[in-house]
Amino acid sequence: MKLTVLGGGGVRSAFLAKSLAYNAHRIGLKQVVFLDNSAQNLTIFGEIARYIFNTIRPDIEFSLTTEPVSALQDANYVITTLRVGGDESRIHDERIALDHNTLGQETTGAGGFAMAMRSIPAILDYCKLIEAHAAPDAILFNFTNPSGLVTEAIIKSGFKRRVYGICDAPSELIRELPDILSCDESELQVECYGLNHFSWFTHFTVRGEDVTEQLVNSPELYKKTAMQYFSPELVRLCDNQLLNEYLYYYYYKEEALKAIQDSGETRGEQIARINHDMREELSRIDVKENPATAFDIWMKHYLRRENSYMQNESQQEKFHTREPLTLQQFIEEPDSGGYAGVALDILEAVNSNTTKRIVVSLSNNDTLDFLHPDDVIEISCDLSKEGLKPVKPIHVPEAQKNMISCVKEYERLAVQAILNQDRTLAVKALMAHPLVGSWSLAEKLVSAYLQGPQFKNWH
Repeated sequence: MKLTVLGGGGVRSAFLAKSLAYNAHRIGLKQVVFLDNSAQNLTIFGEIARYIFNTIRPDIEFSLTTEPVSALQDANYVITTLRVGGDESRIHDERIALDHNTLGQETTGAGGFAMAMRSIPAILDYCKLIEAHAAPDAILFNFTNPSGLVTEAIIKSGFKRRVYGICDAPSELIRELPDILSCDESELQVECYGLNHFSWFTHFTVRGEDVTEQLVNSPELYKKTAMQYFSPELVRLCDNQLLNEYLYYYYYKEEALKAIQDSGETRGEQIARINHDMREELSRIDVKENPATAFDIWMKHYLRRENSYMQNESQQEKFHTREPLTLQQFIEEPDSGGYAGVALDILEAVNSNTTKRIVVSLSNNDTLDFLHPDDVIEISCDLSKEGLKPVKPIHVPEAQKNMISCVKEYERLAVQAILNQDRTLAVKALMAHPLVGSWSLAEKLVSAYLQGPQFKNWH
């Protein structure tokens, strides 16, 4: 089996390489290709990933390339993890939104729309290559943000292969809960429903017993998990449902905006500064010849990124900061599944006799009865060799239904606008978004985002 990663020169490639190497036996991998359109990124982050993969699984062929056709030729599995336009475009998107006094987070609101305008055309170009060159039964896993929007665009573009949208935020929160509940991960069941970066968690059971009250009343929940950003009072108002961390930008809208404005630096600018420092330091050494030194530099700067996550926006220190590891420690540390875990679970399930619950983005069909069948939703699924069975949530409060319906209308219009390069639909989409919700503001934002030669065919 051959697996190809599109965007394999990204800063997080080391995690993906480790995860794939440790789990290759689960899906019969014989060949792994990391593709990136930046040769420079491959010589830095790609080489670190290569060293990690080859150390763990020297028997599997691993290669780096900038050539998409050979990378995708006969590929059985494709993972997309693209950042189209790099850090500079992210800064541009976030700044335009902030200049118009609206939130500019890269996957949410106006910033998310601008990112989708770049991500979707690039992904659809790759989809054509997948249909032309990959194996007939190839499966696509989309990690490219904004993941839900991009996944919906892929499906609605007429792409003929199976596609799943993957995001690690829901799985990370769920993995934090067994410590609070003093149980094993395998004993906990959770229902997640909503949209990507816009989901709620409900119906918590341990060994079949409902533990929702115990969980939401635990002070530890608000100190030692991603729920640290939310008030217990807000959770009560949400019918004792937990929240995806990105809902912070909706429930604390004015606080998040003010905090970003007061900090004087957007998250994109912060990331660009860290990445610049990292590249500067890595450029002084030969990564291939000095993998341990290169890894130490990468780890130091990566932790600056990771440990400052949501700091500006929430004015809070992250509850759980990671400590640096050496290359050897990183390789030897058990793989948590993390970045590629959900994709690997789906692929392995075909040959498994067990049932596992995962969170994935896919077509709604009749799962959430207040949305359209062809809407892409983020939902818990029970996974077995019979396939993926979405779990219909026991209870979706009216407030959540209204919020999801509103953001879904934005997503439908945004996908239509981008697939048809239609300016009017773009304005209509942002008007529908609760973080914009204004014709005059949507007009200004779309005019600003459509500057640039890559948008010359928009009408």
